[in-house]
Amino acid sequence: MASTSPVLASVQAQFPKSANKNVRVANAWRRADSTLDAPLPNGDDGWSPVGKLATYEVVKDLQDRGFTIVNLSTGGVAWGYKDVAIAHLI
Repeated sequence: MASTSPVLASVQAQFPKSANKNVRVANAWRRADSTLDAPLPNGDDGWSPVGKLATYEVVKDLQDRGFTIVNLSTGGVAWGYKDVAIAHLI
């Protein structure tokens, strides 16, 4: 029996089809927590740990709390991390 992942399809689309479908929000970035206008690649200024599946509820809650960028994490690909604007996901 095939199971479906609760992860947003727009999140899964950020990675190749071979990637693990259970993508997680590893971290989220909020301008109010940062000294920068935008997050730096592999930086830590303004990022908060999340560690939850990238479901609609999780991503929407982050947006409602002022976060604008998420760092997505998955397996099954050579580079399983990607920073994406929340506005592109929901």
